[in-house]
Amino acid sequence: MTTSPAFRSASGYHRFIAAAAVSAVGDGIRFAALPLLSAALLRDAFEVSVITAATTVPWLLLGLPAGAYADRFERRRLMVLADLLRAGALIAAATLLACGWLTFWPLLVIALLLGVGEVLFDCASFALLPSVVPEDRLEAANGRLFAVQNLGRDLLGHLLGGVLFAVGRAVPLLLDAFSFVVSAALLRGVRGPLPDRSGAEPRLLAEIREGVSHVARDPLLRALTVTAGLINAVFLGQVAVFVILVRDVLGLPSAAYGVLVAAGAAGGVIGSAVAGRVSRMVGRVPSLLGGLALIGVAGLGVAATDSSYVVAVAYSASGAGLMVWNVVAVSMRQRLIPDRLLGRATGVYRLFAWGTMPIGALLFGALTDAAGPRTAFAAGGAVLLVLSVLVAPTLLRSDRTGGDRQAMEITDEATGKNTEEKVDEKTHDE
Repeated sequence: MTTSPAFRSASGYHRFIAAAAVSAVGDGIRFAALPLLSAALLRDAFEVSVITAATTVPWLLLGLPAGAYADRFERRRLMVLADLLRAGALIAAATLLACGWLTFWPLLVIALLLGVGEVLFDCASFALLPSVVPEDRLEAANGRLFAVQNLGRDLLGHLLGGVLFAVGRAVPLLLDAFSFVVSAALLRGVRGPLPDRSGAEPRLLAEIREGVSHVARDPLLRALTVTAGLINAVFLGQVAVFVILVRDVLGLPSAAYGVLVAAGAAGGVIGSAVAGRVSRMVGRVPSLLGGLALIGVAGLGVAATDSSYVVAVAYSASGAGLMVWNVVAVSMRQRLIPDRLLGRATGVYRLFAWGTMPIGALLFGALTDAAGPRTAFAAGGAVLLVLSVLVAPTLLRSDRTGGDRQAMEITDEATGKNTEEKVDEKTHDE
């Protein structure tokens, strides 16, 4: 892809972040309201769980081709298309609800369409960000992106979703649709990089194979991908049984569970905000290993206490560690992967990272049934601490912090760009 100099502007970056923030609030509203709506409309608990799971299925089925399309087409336009697809699905859902026709099968189709839109949007957005900011600001930019997503989705959106559903079942659907329309309008004002069409017409399978091969051959990218999958398996497994720990071990009411979940989300916002600064102070690989170890220690802390206050602090620390890992790992991948492969590499990364989540939930659920939630949290914490020790040599050996600059120059030279021009045209976003 070729990047327009006008695209690398503060206006483009701020529009990008604003679109992500608005969309994140809408996502949070939907994440809270869709299960409530499914439970209100459907009598079968299994059908309710199918609707909830359907939004994540597209990552397993379409993660790789969506990444290829993010490299083949203009990424900004793909994000707009994904926003409009999700807005249309939600408007259709509200219409069917008003007519009394929103049953299991229409809900399933709508959930799948929402998942497809999320896959397309995410693959394109993480591949687009390096074109919006210069290389030396990636950690700060990714930190802000994760921060607005956590704040909008996990705090504000979740809170609004439950409240708005009580006002009216269609209200959260329509508000979420409106958020996607606003996001699309903001993105249309961004001048995105144009795809390079100078070569032969690409074939989808060949493109996917190239992206998978690129990640699999690189030791650092391979280590980041595998580690992310294990982190997500443990983290989601702990999330799945956290409510049992709060209810049965700590003996707290449902309202307290919501507060503790919010503490984890708040930790994530803090971790997103400080990740760039931590990375500059101690280095990228130490930041990765520190974030990973912090999640592990936090899991052990939750398992070892009867104090709700200690659990709140530990759960918050876990969220912070996860976001430090995410921000630094994503920034490293964006530096090391050529622009023409960024979409496909994101698809590979997300496929593995998200594909392990349901496995982790099932394993931790079984472990909780057998030995209790404390054991599940302790086992997850121990696994991540051992993982931090095992992956440290590979990350330290493969770290190309000093070679990132050279790699970017080679990539830019091959695609007819000038890296020095890109760095000089900084976005003064701070």
